[in-house]
Parts: sequence; C-alpha cells; structure tokens
Amino acid sequence: MELGLAARSAEALAHDVRAALAFDPIVEGVEIGVAVEDGVVTLSGSVESLREAIAAERAVKRVGGVRSIANGLHVKARNLRTDTDIAREALHRLRNNVAIPLSVQAVVRDGYITLDGTVSWIHQRAAAENAVRYLAGVKGVTNDILIGEH
Repeated sequence: MELGLAARSAEALAHDVRAALAFDPIVEGVEIGVAVEDGVVTLSGSVESLREAIAAERAVKRVGGVRSIANGLHVKARNLRTDTDIAREALHRLRNNVAIPLSVQAVVRDGYITLDGTVSWIHQRAAAENAVRYLAGVKGVTNDILIGEH
C-alpha cells in the first residue's frame, strides 16, 4: 500500500510540475520531459535558449513537494554564433556596465561562458553574470568571480 501511495505522489508531483511549466509564459509550448522519483524532478529535452532552461527550473522550484531538481535540458544552438562573436559581445557588456570592475574576464568555449576575476561586492558579481547570461548563442554561464580585494 505504501508503494502505491509513493507512486501516486510522484505522479501527482509530475502533474503539478507539468502544469507549472505550461503556465510559465517563457516555457509555454516547449516540449520538456518530466520524471519524478522521491521528490527529485528530472527535466529533459531541448530548449531554444538558456532563458527557457532557467525559466523552466524556476517554475519547478515553485512547485510544492519538489526536493531537488536535475536540470538536464539541452540548449540548442539556434543562433549559430562563434565563440569569438560571443566573447566580443560579452566583453562589450562587461565593460559598459559601470558596476563591473575591469578585473572581471569572460572565457567562452563551445557557447559556455566562464566568468572569473575578483570584485569587492556581491552585487558586482551578480551584475557580471546578468550582463552575459542572455546573450544570443550562450548555452550556459559559470560564475567563478571571487569577492574580495582586487
């Protein structure tokens, strides 16, 4: 009997997750696979942008009963841009934001940006990530910026 209850709970949670994804205007209409086991939600499939992948993750976080999320969504390279194009635009965005010190650098590999350097304040770290997160062609961002004296 307990097994049936757990299976029903996983099914109900998967239903709620699918409803949350369908309700989110950014991911509405996107084909996303949902699997649930022991409160762990696994998302699978492909999305057109990092923005959609992040929105899907945020939608799942809002569902009660979700203990953990495995975001296995793959970002398709819809706008085929070279790493050089992405790096050039990332540099432009970083240098034109007065909140971001010159110590911050971006490295681009296969559409993934890694930010590094040192900043004095946490808001500077967040500003750098926000400046490059939604650039066309970006598949993901890793923020390795340290907070301290630079």
